[in-house]
Amino acid sequence: MQRHAGAAEFSALSWDSLVDTESGLYSSHRWILALEMTHGPQPVLAARQGRLTGVLPTWTVRDSGNTGTLFDPPAMTRGLITVPSDQVLWLGTRRSTAATLTCTRGPQRPQTLTALLEEARKTAADQHLRCAVWPYLSGEEAREAAACHPLAQAVLHTADTWIDVPADGTNGLLAAARSKDRRTWRRERHQFNSNGTVEWTGLTRDTCSRIAPLLAATRDKYGAPGGTRLMSHVLAAQRAAGVADHAMVALGRRHGKDTVRAAAVFYRHPRGSTLYGRYWGADSEAPPYAYFELTLYAALDHAAQKGMRRLHLSVPATPAKLTRGARVTPLALVYLPAGPGAALDRDLVDRHNARTTQLWSTAPGHGGGSRDTWTSRVGGG
Repeated sequence: MQRHAGAAEFSALSWDSLVDTESGLYSSHRWILALEMTHGPQPVLAARQGRLTGVLPTWTVRDSGNTGTLFDPPAMTRGLITVPSDQVLWLGTRRSTAATLTCTRGPQRPQTLTALLEEARKTAADQHLRCAVWPYLSGEEAREAAACHPLAQAVLHTADTWIDVPADGTNGLLAAARSKDRRTWRRERHQFNSNGTVEWTGLTRDTCSRIAPLLAATRDKYGAPGGTRLMSHVLAAQRAAGVADHAMVALGRRHGKDTVRAAAVFYRHPRGSTLYGRYWGADSEAPPYAYFELTLYAALDHAAQKGMRRLHLSVPATPAKLTRGARVTPLALVYLPAGPGAALDRDLVDRHNARTTQLWSTAPGHGGGSRDTWTSRVGGG
């Protein structure tokens, strides 16, 4: 095991050989490199068995500032985990709400996960932190990782949303919808189209200057500081790291006006068929229902035209997305105690997971299938 200062110490080829092309965009080398250009290096744990077999970025709230409730353990787990966020060694991409195991898929995988988790536990202890937490994994991957370490436990904490892209885009989604939902979606689209237009473009320098204030204002509204200056820096870093090469931007305007009033930014893995919705912003002059038009309806049509198979909608605003055709996949975290008194009671974890499973299994749009499988007994040991 080795500890590295950041992703820049690795070749993109060796790193990305461990990344799933469909679910690993936010774990990819170029994405993390763009974050490091913006926020500084993100320490990385690396496992090798003759070659690179696993990488695990780490970060702390002390280095990243305010993270809101998305990275607050008590809020994430309804009080099951009481450790405050500044006493956690966070594992995975900095502030990412869509994580994957960046690890070989061969016979060395269990051994690699064991080594990465144990090194994470030691790193947390060395920094006098109480635990290490790897959040926003699929339930399946969280259980797999937790089973590789005797102290680790998998804890359900939220859900992801996505839509399988019909060949004819939103029309295909409408055809399968309940009549009440169909009327709602058509009304929202009609009101937007009566007032505004959507233009698709790349993440060019000109586009970045137009959308940065909109994205920054929305981020600030929900507790993400930094303003337009930081957002401009983020987008410039993405252009420098190559992330922008695979970005798609939806611009919303009022009819007959040139000023961009709303914007949604999407990305894809160079070899993948999933379109990831990442950033959204709008001002008070945006056409009605611009949010749903740009982030969902028009995005589905655009994804279908580009031959994409899945639209990833992410964690926030889950109820609103579910009522507009999205499906849900439970997400879990891997918890590793590193300090005295930080271990979780396994019976309490089991009961928490059972309650959360019931919550999401009865939600509209529950995904079903292997991505969502979960049992009440989890963890290692």
